[in-house]
Amino acid sequence: MDVWEAINNPEYRDCLPVWEPHDLVVIDDVERALADGLALKRWWEEKEASGSYANPFELVRTYNRAERVTGFFDTASLNGKDFPVMGLVQEMVFDKAKQARPELVRDELREFVLHYFMRVSATHEPEVLVSRDQYSKGAIQVALQPFSFCQQSVDNQSGFGYSQLYYKLRENGYTGKFPAHLQERIVDLRRMSDVYDWIALQVKIFDFNLTYMPFADNLFSLVFPQKEETYIAISRDFIVDQDLPDPETLGRFSIGYALLKPAPRPTIFAYGPGHFTAGFQTIDFEINHRGETRARLVFVANPPTNVVNLDLNPVKWGFGIADLMTLGLTSRFLAPVKNVLEQIPPQIGNFDPVMTYIWFVNLVSGGLAKDELCASLNALEKNPMLVTHFMEHYYLISGALMTWRKVQNWLDPADVPGGVREGTSS
Repeated sequence: MDVWEAINNPEYRDCLPVWEPHDLVVIDDVERALADGLALKRWWEEKEASGSYANPFELVRTYNRAERVTGFFDTASLNGKDFPVMGLVQEMVFDKAKQARPELVRDELREFVLHYFMRVSATHEPEVLVSRDQYSKGAIQVALQPFSFCQQSVDNQSGFGYSQLYYKLRENGYTGKFPAHLQERIVDLRRMSDVYDWIALQVKIFDFNLTYMPFADNLFSLVFPQKEETYIAISRDFIVDQDLPDPETLGRFSIGYALLKPAPRPTIFAYGPGHFTAGFQTIDFEINHRGETRARLVFVANPPTNVVNLDLNPVKWGFGIADLMTLGLTSRFLAPVKNVLEQIPPQIGNFDPVMTYIWFVNLVSGGLAKDELCASLNALEKNPMLVTHFMEHYYLISGALMTWRKVQNWLDPADVPGGVREGTSS
């Protein structure tokens, strides 16, 4: 059953999902995000066509020199004001047809990209086998867990996990909320041209880790795992479904979306998914007359002004350490005292230790640290920030290729696994 048919099913009408205050916060930002995202997309298309980025740079080196990975910094015009941006353009070979006719591969590619891609964009990497005895831990094992050498069961997902949450109908402007059982079954994006004005989704970006190596020779690294989620919006202006768009290209199929503002949950980080003012992402596939398919991923958003935001409250930090050592008993028994003490100065809000370090090391070095030690926000924007986006794109396409090759014929629903049709296979 198609998603559109499912949400019009009488059984669905009898169990409409409940609207929460947070739902309205997200929906209220969709129109703004789409307008800003499309404006930035048009700006980028002009820059890409003319090759006139203000500050382009090679981001990574690959063994296949035919691939392109270009980062850039520039200033766009958004709503009549200058808007600093950073971006990434990443191109790679997706697949090559061995025996099938290119026209048949094109038709299958259209079905895969526009119907199933967002349902299968997350993959599971191999993980360590953990014995059953380790699943049931006693109190002592839990307390000493930070010092344990025992292997842990880890969910090694990579790529992007999309869940559709809200929609607006093109015909009458009705705004609805997808029920839980349909959230993973992303709509066929060709329906954006006749049924939906927009859909809003939540995307989990798995394994989004910012890694800093502050000393030479990779002496040690600081890894900040960000279990990040953000909200995005899709309209038909971000969807491409073209046969023979130019003499060299047999077909072009593209999905894209605008980035919404609302951060899903409090976090110490001031950069990453959920913290962009405006931006967009596109994932574009092209197939030529030889049956070779290439993918191009584009990401453009505002650069960060901070990396980390910490509230320095000595009382809160002291209770945190005490709770760690007493398994939470300190806060439990001293809750009234804790609440009073946390309101007493001194405390510093929105403290960024990363930017403070950059300021200090440049001060004592007379500014040399900026060039010699890469101690600048601009350097961090390149690596690890844009490099992390590159790696997430790489894993996304690699995982999609494995799924693409598993299905004999994407045009035959009987060949498509049930988990792929439902969006539950990863």
